[in-house]
Amino acid sequence: MALNFADRLAVRANIIGRCTGAVANYALYLLGLEAATEAQKAWAANAIRNPAATGEQVSWYILNQPDFINDGSGLSDASLSASVEAAINNHFIDG
Repeated sequence: MALNFADRLAVRANIIGRCTGAVANYALYLLGLEAATEAQKAWAANAIRNPAATGEQVSWYILNQPDFINDGSGLSDASLSASVEAAINNHFIDG
């Protein structure tokens, strides 16, 4: 059953920790990636200093993802990571 917006807000608290983990993993990946752009490296260096704050910010973008609407906190780790990375690339990294 798909979640309505009120349900998504209620479930959001359950995924913030998972978003934080996905943010940290992606930041570490970008920091180790030779082909990463300066914008990616700058974002990653900042995000890894406080992944909890960044994870909380990114979690808002997950609310409207189709997988989250359909699965809520049961969203798979792979799907969550893909959604987090897309949100970061589209909304947090300049350039």
